Amino acid sequence: MNNKLKAVIFILLLFIPTYLAVAYYINAQSGAVDGSRGIEKMEISDPDGKSYLYTADKADGGAAEIEFLTSVNKNAKEQTDMPDALADAKIFRVVYTTFNRASTYEYYFTPNPDAAFFKDPEGKIFKINSQDASAFLCKDYAACMYNGSVHPVLKISGEEVLPQSLDWRYKLFNGAYRAMETETTDARKTYRMNARLAMSFNLEPDLIDISVYDGDELIYSDNYANLSRLSITEQKNLRFHIEAKWYEVDGKEGQGEAVYDFNARVNAPASFYLNVSTIQRGEFCVITVKDKPEDADVLFAAEPDINFTPTFVEDGDYYRALIPIACEQPAGNYTFTVSCDGVTQELLLGVTDKEFHEAPYSIDQSIINATRTEATLASFDELMKPVAQSLALGADHMFNGTFLEGPADTSLLITGFGRIRVINGGTKYQHQGVDYLVREGTDIQAVNDGVVIYVGATDLSGNIVVVEHGLGLKSWYCHLSETKVSKGDTVHKGDVIALSGDTGFCAQATAHIGLSVFEVPVCPYTLWEAEIPLNNP
Repeated sequence: MNNKLKAVIFILLLFIPTYLAVAYYINAQSGAVDGSRGIEKMEISDPDGKSYLYTADKADGGAAEIEFLTSVNKNAKEQTDMPDALADAKIFRVVYTTFNRASTYEYYFTPNPDAAFFKDPEGKIFKINSQDASAFLCKDYAACMYNGSVHPVLKISGEEVLPQSLDWRYKLFNGAYRAMETETTDARKTYRMNARLAMSFNLEPDLIDISVYDGDELIYSDNYANLSRLSITEQKNLRFHIEAKWYEVDGKEGQGEAVYDFNARVNAPASFYLNVSTIQRGEFCVITVKDKPEDADVLFAAEPDINFTPTFVEDGDYYRALIPIACEQPAGNYTFTVSCDGVTQELLLGVTDKEFHEAPYSIDQSIINATRTEATLASFDELMKPVAQSLALGADHMFNGTFLEGPADTSLLITGFGRIRVINGGTKYQHQGVDYLVREGTDIQAVNDGVVIYVGATDLSGNIVVVEHGLGLKSWYCHLSETKVSKGDTVHKGDVIALSGDTGFCAQATAHIGLSVFEVPVCPYTLWEAEIPLNNP
């Protein structure tokens, strides 16, 4: 062999590894993933959205998982289509990353290893052999295939309590049990509990033993069923030790045991008080809540329904809400069900009937056309509804004692609260305040202490001032000729806030003064003679 031929052969031998590498790269970019060589990482997404990432690093076991799943692909047999029986199968999506290419495969599994398939990126269907499917169904990432893989979770006041230890196993398709990794903690956290010491498990244990300590004193040691016998009447800081077990019994697919150690800040039980037992239609009552935790809501329901959702406001050492019974509500017995922090109580209120008579009202048609039309009524509602719904005083009421009846002694009451006003013998509506006939320019006084939340004018009301007195109670002053206050001003009972006039829908100089609990108009008459009774238990 001459030297030139030897040189050519030598050069060709040098390029063979390069050609092989190029050929392998091209094959990796276009071929099916049926071998682990060249795969840099593999990400599995289970049907519940949980992801498992494996890399080719042998140190963390990722290479073995990649080798396993690519061998599943290699051993599978191509099919013509996917069986209809797999409509309810759980789908695992696996992304193989090779060089700069990502290939997505879909694997269809049921608890039956004889019914397992996958779809490659080209849409081809392959049947996975039973042995490979059985091995897949025993992997950590297949846990979602089994109901028993849902491990116990203890919650207190909606917050999950991590156990100090949790040994949990779930049953596989073949009847064997597989241990499951779960999150635990070495820390002893503090949780808020209600006075009934309520706690809940997503999986009810077969046995719960509880020990409760007040400081170093053991005050309870028994099962959970008897925990309600431990009466907590004041705020305490307690220590809990709980041992829970879930047995292997028919119908259950998981078993295990857990230990929980935690502290609990236990609140005194909330209690509820109604300030009166009977009111008339159009009046309001007060519910007082004692020992309400700051972060606990008060839930309210009425039977029959009163079409009102109360707002409980912090008021000194208590929380209170005003409950109006609108004029259109029927008389009868009402049951209020109030709940807070696991405590529920029923309060009974009797509502007596009140007859609202008609009151004729004569007014020039030109005033009606200018001030009381569908458009002016709608405009008033749009502007004043947010005012009525607002709560400028987020804590503590300002009203005290009785409320002022109206303007100067020379005034004359012309239309009372709730009367059915008949306009010129035609249109009727229910009057929402008290109207007084006064001289124009008469002083209009604040009926009680409060904060001015609105000063303005509408076609219907004329010049108007609204004062909030606390707990959602508001006073409304309409038809004014002049206002003397600004939004945000603090006023006291008897302060002059405006002068009377004949602006808006009125036949002559008129002072309209009304009260409402948020959006519901309420009768002021009883408040002229007696202060609002507030329970301070």
